[in-house]
Amino acid sequence: MRGQGEYIIDKRLKFKKDLQKEFIATIKEHSKKTWNELAKILNIHPHTIQIDWYTEKRTIPLKKAKKLFLIYPFKDWDFLLKDWVEKELPPKWGQIKGGGKNKKQIKIPPSNTNLAEFLGCALGDGHLDKKEFTLSCDSTQKDYTLYIKKLIRELFDLDSKIFLNPCNKNNTLLDVYSVELIKILQKNGLKIGNKIKNKASLPNWVFKDIPSSCAALRGLFDTDGGIYEKQKGYNRAIIEFQTKSPYIAKNILKLLNILGFHASKGNKGLNIRIQDQKEVHYFFKIVGSSNIKNIIRYKRFLSEGIVPKRDKVIELMESYANCQNLPFKTK
Repeated sequence: MRGQGEYIIDKRLKFKKDLQKEFIATIKEHSKKTWNELAKILNIHPHTIQIDWYTEKRTIPLKKAKKLFLIYPFKDWDFLLKDWVEKELPPKWGQIKGGGKNKKQIKIPPSNTNLAEFLGCALGDGHLDKKEFTLSCDSTQKDYTLYIKKLIRELFDLDSKIFLNPCNKNNTLLDVYSVELIKILQKNGLKIGNKIKNKASLPNWVFKDIPSSCAALRGLFDTDGGIYEKQKGYNRAIIEFQTKSPYIAKNILKLLNILGFHASKGNKGLNIRIQDQKEVHYFFKIVGSSNIKNIIRYKRFLSEGIVPKRDKVIELMESYANCQNLPFKTK
Protein backbone atom coordinates (compact mmCIF):
# COMPACT_ATOMS: atom_id res chain seq x y z
CA MET A 1 0.00 0.00 0.00
CA ARG A 2 1.33 3.40 -0.97
CA GLY A 3 2.05 5.75 1.93
CA GLN A 4 1.25 9.44 1.85
CA GLY A 5 3.95 11.48 0.19
CA GLU A 6 5.31 8.61 -1.91
CA TYR A 7 5.66 9.03 -5.65
CA ILE A 8 3.28 6.91 -7.78
CA ILE A 9 5.03 5.06 -10.60
CA ASP A 10 2.34 4.39 -13.21
CA LYS A 11 1.09 5.52 -16.59
CA ARG A 12 -0.60 8.90 -16.32
CA LEU A 13 -3.65 10.34 -18.06
CA LYS A 14 -3.30 13.73 -19.71
CA PHE A 15 -6.87 15.01 -19.90
CA LYS A 16 -7.96 17.63 -22.40
CA LYS A 17 -8.02 21.15 -20.95
CA ASP A 18 -10.39 21.57 -17.97
CA LEU A 19 -11.70 18.00 -18.27
CA GLN A 20 -9.52 16.60 -15.48
CA LYS A 21 -11.13 19.12 -13.12
CA GLU A 22 -14.59 18.22 -14.45
CA PHE A 23 -13.82 14.49 -14.07
CA ILE A 24 -12.99 14.92 -10.37
CA ALA A 25 -15.77 17.43 -9.68
CA THR A 26 -18.44 15.16 -11.21
CA ILE A 27 -17.40 12.20 -9.10
CA LYS A 28 -17.13 14.26 -5.92
CA GLU A 29 -20.50 15.96 -6.42
CA HIS A 30 -22.51 12.84 -7.21
CA SER A 31 -20.78 10.55 -4.71
CA LYS A 32 -21.30 13.23 -2.01
CA LYS A 33 -17.89 12.39 -0.56
CA THR A 34 -15.52 14.88 1.03
CA TRP A 35 -11.96 15.47 -0.16
CA ASN A 36 -10.69 13.51 2.84
CA GLU A 37 -12.99 10.57 2.07
CA LEU A 38 -11.89 10.47 -1.58
CA ALA A 39 -8.25 10.68 -0.54
CA LYS A 40 -8.69 7.80 1.92
CA ILE A 41 -10.22 5.59 -0.77
CA LEU A 42 -7.29 6.35 -3.09
CA ASN A 43 -4.70 6.10 -0.28
CA ILE A 44 -3.27 9.53 -1.02
CA HIS A 45 -3.02 12.81 0.86
CA PRO A 46 -6.06 15.12 0.43
CA HIS A 47 -3.70 17.78 -0.96
CA THR A 48 -2.93 15.51 -3.92
CA ILE A 49 -6.49 15.26 -5.20
CA GLN A 50 -7.73 18.65 -4.00
CA ILE A 51 -4.81 20.76 -5.22
CA ASP A 52 -2.50 18.80 -7.52
CA TRP A 53 -5.14 16.96 -9.55
CA TYR A 54 -8.24 19.16 -9.23
CA THR A 55 -6.36 22.29 -10.33
CA GLU A 56 -4.69 20.26 -13.11
CA LYS A 57 -1.22 21.03 -11.81
CA ARG A 58 -0.40 17.34 -12.15
CA THR A 59 -1.72 14.50 -14.27
CA ILE A 60 -3.53 11.55 -12.65
CA PRO A 61 -1.95 8.08 -12.53
CA LEU A 62 -4.00 5.62 -14.59
CA LYS A 63 -4.73 3.18 -11.72
CA LYS A 64 -5.81 6.00 -9.41
CA ALA A 65 -8.06 7.45 -12.14
CA LYS A 66 -9.74 4.04 -12.58
CA LYS A 67 -10.26 3.67 -8.85
CA LEU A 68 -11.68 7.18 -8.63
CA PHE A 69 -13.98 6.50 -11.61
CA LEU A 70 -15.44 3.40 -9.92
CA ILE A 71 -16.71 5.55 -7.05
CA TYR A 72 -19.22 7.06 -9.49
CA PRO A 73 -18.97 5.67 -13.06
CA PHE A 74 -20.89 8.46 -14.77
CA LYS A 75 -20.16 7.22 -18.30
CA ASP A 76 -18.47 4.38 -20.16
CA TRP A 77 -14.77 4.16 -19.25
CA ASP A 78 -13.59 3.46 -22.80
CA PHE A 79 -15.65 6.39 -24.09
CA LEU A 80 -14.16 8.64 -21.41
CA LEU A 81 -10.62 7.63 -22.39
CA LYS A 82 -11.36 8.32 -26.06
CA ASP A 83 -13.32 11.56 -25.64
CA TRP A 84 -11.84 13.21 -22.52
CA VAL A 85 -8.21 12.09 -22.47
CA GLU A 86 -5.68 13.60 -24.82
CA LYS A 87 -3.09 10.85 -24.33
CA GLU A 88 -1.56 8.36 -21.92
CA LEU A 89 1.89 9.26 -20.64
CA PRO A 90 4.50 6.64 -19.74
CA PRO A 91 5.64 6.03 -16.14
CA LYS A 92 8.15 8.64 -14.87
CA TRP A 93 7.17 10.85 -17.81
CA GLY A 94 8.33 14.00 -16.04
CA GLN A 95 11.80 12.57 -15.47
CA ILE A 96 12.00 11.32 -19.05
CA LYS A 97 10.98 14.75 -20.34
CA GLY A 98 13.59 16.45 -18.19
CA GLY A 99 16.28 13.96 -19.07
CA GLY A 100 16.53 12.93 -15.41
CA LYS A 101 17.93 16.36 -14.51
CA ASN A 102 14.83 18.05 -13.09
CA LYS A 103 16.20 18.66 -9.59
CA LYS A 104 16.41 22.32 -8.68
CA GLN A 105 19.79 23.43 -7.41
CA ILE A 106 19.18 25.29 -4.20
CA LYS A 107 21.17 27.15 -1.60
CA ILE A 108 21.91 25.24 1.61
CA PRO A 109 21.27 27.67 4.48
CA PRO A 110 23.21 27.68 7.75
CA SER A 111 21.42 26.91 11.02
CA ASN A 112 20.38 30.47 11.80
CA THR A 113 17.36 32.41 13.09
CA ASN A 114 15.76 32.74 9.63
CA LEU A 115 15.83 28.98 9.17
CA ALA A 116 14.54 28.47 12.72
CA GLU A 117 11.56 30.76 12.05
CA PHE A 118 10.78 29.01 8.78
CA LEU A 119 10.95 25.59 10.44
CA GLY A 120 8.53 26.76 13.13
CA CYS A 121 6.14 28.06 10.48
CA ALA A 122 6.48 24.88 8.39
CA LEU A 123 5.86 22.68 11.43
CA GLY A 124 2.73 24.69 12.24
CA ASP A 125 0.87 25.02 8.94
CA GLY A 126 3.15 23.34 6.42
CA HIS A 127 2.81 20.06 4.56
CA LEU A 128 5.57 18.02 2.91
CA ASP A 129 5.13 15.77 -0.09
CA LYS A 130 8.02 13.94 -1.72
CA LYS A 131 8.67 16.79 -4.14
CA GLU A 132 6.63 19.69 -2.77
CA PHE A 133 6.28 21.95 0.26
CA THR A 134 2.92 23.65 0.83
CA LEU A 135 1.99 26.25 3.43
CA SER A 136 -1.71 26.77 4.13
CA CYS A 137 -2.90 30.14 5.50
CA ASP A 138 -6.10 32.09 6.00
CA SER A 139 -6.84 34.04 2.80
CA THR A 140 -6.69 37.32 4.77
CA GLN A 141 -3.02 36.71 5.56
CA LYS A 142 -1.57 37.70 2.19
CA ASP A 143 1.23 39.70 3.79
CA TYR A 144 2.33 36.74 5.87
CA THR A 145 2.52 34.42 2.86
CA LEU A 146 4.54 37.09 1.02
CA TYR A 147 6.86 37.30 4.04
CA ILE A 148 7.38 33.52 3.95
CA LYS A 149 7.88 33.63 0.17
CA LYS A 150 10.67 36.18 0.73
CA LEU A 151 12.14 34.05 3.53
CA ILE A 152 12.22 30.97 1.28
CA ARG A 153 13.98 33.01 -1.41
CA GLU A 154 16.60 34.26 1.06
CA LEU A 155 17.17 30.85 2.64
CA PHE A 156 17.05 28.49 -0.34
CA ASP A 157 17.11 30.70 -3.46
CA LEU A 158 13.77 29.19 -4.52
CA ASP A 159 10.64 30.80 -5.93
CA SER A 160 7.20 30.08 -4.46
CA LYS A 161 3.72 30.29 -5.95
CA ILE A 162 0.89 31.84 -3.93
CA PHE A 163 -2.73 31.24 -4.93
CA LEU A 164 -6.22 30.91 -3.50
CA ASN A 165 -7.28 27.35 -2.79
CA PRO A 166 -9.79 26.65 -5.60
CA CYS A 167 -11.76 24.42 -3.23
CA ASN A 168 -11.80 26.87 -0.32
CA LYS A 169 -11.77 30.60 -1.03
CA ASN A 170 -10.95 31.31 2.63
CA ASN A 171 -7.63 29.51 2.24
CA THR A 172 -4.40 30.69 0.58
CA LEU A 173 -1.68 28.24 -0.44
CA LEU A 174 2.04 28.78 -0.93
CA ASP A 175 3.71 26.05 -3.01
CA VAL A 176 7.36 25.21 -3.64
CA TYR A 177 8.45 22.29 -5.83
CA SER A 178 11.90 21.03 -4.88
CA VAL A 179 13.16 17.57 -3.96
CA GLU A 180 16.24 19.13 -2.39
CA LEU A 181 14.16 21.45 -0.20
CA ILE A 182 12.19 18.47 1.12
CA LYS A 183 15.45 16.68 1.96
CA ILE A 184 16.68 19.71 3.93
CA LEU A 185 13.40 19.97 5.83
CA GLN A 186 13.49 16.24 6.62
CA LYS A 187 17.01 16.59 8.01
CA ASN A 188 15.61 19.30 10.27
CA GLY A 189 12.90 17.16 11.83
CA LEU A 190 9.95 17.66 9.47
CA LYS A 191 8.19 14.67 7.94
CA ILE A 192 6.56 13.79 4.64
CA GLY A 193 2.83 13.16 4.94
CA ASN A 194 0.92 13.21 8.22
CA LYS A 195 2.95 15.29 10.69
CA ILE A 196 1.12 13.90 13.74
CA LYS A 197 1.37 10.24 12.78
CA ASN A 198 4.99 10.65 11.68
CA LYS A 199 5.99 12.65 14.79
CA ALA A 200 7.27 15.79 13.05
CA SER A 201 9.29 17.98 15.37
CA LEU A 202 11.89 20.75 15.51
CA PRO A 203 15.60 19.87 15.28
CA ASN A 204 17.72 19.92 18.44
CA TRP A 205 19.82 22.90 17.35
CA VAL A 206 16.93 25.40 17.66
CA PHE A 207 16.79 24.75 21.42
CA LYS A 208 20.48 25.45 21.99
CA ASP A 209 20.49 29.26 21.86
CA ILE A 210 18.01 32.00 22.74
CA PRO A 211 17.78 33.72 19.30
CA SER A 212 17.01 30.42 17.52
CA SER A 213 14.46 29.44 20.18
CA CYS A 214 12.73 32.83 19.84
CA ALA A 215 12.65 32.57 16.04
CA ALA A 216 11.27 29.00 16.00
CA LEU A 217 8.62 29.95 18.56
CA ARG A 218 7.68 32.97 16.42
CA GLY A 219 7.10 30.70 13.41
CA LEU A 220 4.84 28.46 15.50
CA PHE A 221 3.04 31.46 17.02
CA ASP A 222 2.27 32.93 13.59
CA THR A 223 0.76 29.65 12.35
CA ASP A 224 -0.51 27.63 15.33
CA GLY A 225 -0.94 30.53 17.75
CA GLY A 226 -2.33 33.99 18.31
CA ILE A 227 -3.16 36.69 20.81
CA TYR A 228 -6.71 36.80 22.15
CA GLU A 229 -8.88 38.60 24.66
CA LYS A 230 -8.79 36.69 27.95
CA GLN A 231 -12.16 37.79 29.26
CA LYS A 232 -14.50 40.48 28.02
CA GLY A 233 -14.36 43.68 30.08
CA TYR A 234 -11.14 42.82 31.95
CA ASN A 235 -8.57 44.38 29.56
CA ARG A 236 -6.44 41.26 29.63
CA ALA A 237 -4.87 39.34 26.75
CA ILE A 238 -3.48 35.83 26.39
CA ILE A 239 -0.98 34.19 24.05
CA GLU A 240 -2.39 30.84 22.96
CA PHE A 241 -1.07 27.97 20.86
CA GLN A 242 -3.43 25.29 19.55
CA THR A 243 -2.19 22.11 17.92
CA LYS A 244 -3.41 18.58 17.29
CA SER A 245 0.08 17.11 17.66
CA PRO A 246 1.44 16.14 21.10
CA TYR A 247 4.95 16.33 19.63
CA ILE A 248 4.49 19.92 18.46
CA ALA A 249 2.94 20.78 21.83
CA LYS A 250 6.06 19.41 23.57
CA ASN A 251 8.23 21.56 21.29
CA ILE A 252 6.22 24.67 22.13
CA LEU A 253 6.41 23.99 25.87
CA LYS A 254 10.14 23.32 25.67
CA LEU A 255 10.76 26.60 23.85
CA LEU A 256 8.61 28.53 26.32
CA ASN A 257 10.48 26.98 29.27
CA ILE A 258 13.85 27.84 27.74
CA LEU A 259 12.73 31.46 27.37
CA GLY A 260 11.42 31.69 30.94
CA PHE A 261 7.66 31.65 30.35
CA HIS A 262 5.21 29.97 32.71
CA ALA A 263 2.60 28.39 30.46
CA SER A 264 -0.64 26.64 31.35
CA LYS A 265 -2.02 23.64 29.47
CA GLY A 266 -5.51 22.58 28.43
CA ASN A 267 -7.23 20.10 26.11
CA LYS A 268 -4.92 17.21 27.09
CA GLY A 269 -1.88 19.46 26.75
CA LEU A 270 -2.63 20.49 23.16
CA ASN A 271 -3.69 24.06 24.03
CA ILE A 272 -0.90 26.10 25.61
CA ARG A 273 -1.40 29.57 27.10
CA ILE A 274 0.62 32.44 28.48
CA GLN A 275 -1.77 34.29 30.78
CA ASP A 276 0.45 36.46 33.00
CA GLN A 277 0.21 39.99 31.55
CA LYS A 278 3.88 40.80 32.11
CA GLU A 279 4.79 37.65 30.20
CA VAL A 280 2.40 38.52 27.36
CA HIS A 281 4.24 41.84 26.90
CA TYR A 282 7.63 40.13 27.34
CA PHE A 283 6.64 37.66 24.58
CA PHE A 284 6.28 40.52 22.10
CA LYS A 285 9.58 41.95 23.27
CA ILE A 286 11.76 38.88 22.70
CA VAL A 287 9.71 36.69 20.30
CA GLY A 288 7.45 39.09 18.44
CA SER A 289 5.51 38.29 15.28
CA SER A 290 5.84 38.37 11.50
CA ASN A 291 2.08 37.96 10.98
CA ILE A 292 0.13 41.22 10.55
CA LYS A 293 -2.98 39.84 12.29
CA ASN A 294 -1.02 39.26 15.50
CA ILE A 295 0.71 42.63 15.25
CA ILE A 296 -2.59 44.47 14.82
CA ARG A 297 -4.17 42.66 17.74
CA TYR A 298 -1.26 43.40 20.06
CA LYS A 299 -0.95 47.07 19.05
CA ARG A 300 -4.68 47.59 19.58
CA PHE A 301 -4.42 45.90 22.96
CA LEU A 302 -1.64 48.31 23.90
CA SER A 303 -3.60 51.39 22.79
CA GLU A 304 -7.15 50.42 23.74
CA GLY A 305 -6.86 47.61 26.26
CA ILE A 306 -8.86 45.19 24.11
CA VAL A 307 -7.90 42.61 21.50
CA PRO A 308 -9.96 43.19 18.32
CA LYS A 309 -12.00 40.39 16.78
CA ARG A 310 -11.38 38.91 13.33
CA ASP A 311 -13.67 41.30 11.40
CA LYS A 312 -12.01 44.35 12.91
CA VAL A 313 -8.55 42.95 12.24
CA ILE A 314 -9.44 42.43 8.57
CA GLU A 315 -10.74 46.00 8.40
CA LEU A 316 -7.44 47.33 9.80
CA MET A 317 -5.15 45.19 7.66
CA GLU A 318 -5.00 47.58 4.71
CA SER A 319 -3.35 50.25 6.83
CA TYR A 320 -0.67 47.74 7.83
CA ALA A 321 -0.17 46.27 4.34
CA ASN A 322 3.36 45.79 3.05
CA CYS A 323 4.81 46.18 6.52
CA GLN A 324 8.57 46.12 5.98
CA ASN A 325 9.89 46.01 9.53
CA LEU A 326 9.35 42.33 10.18
CA PRO A 327 9.54 40.57 12.49
CA PHE A 328 7.80 43.05 14.79
CA LYS A 329 9.07 43.34 18.37
CA THR A 330 8.51 45.93 21.09
CA LYS A 331 11.44 47.77 22.64
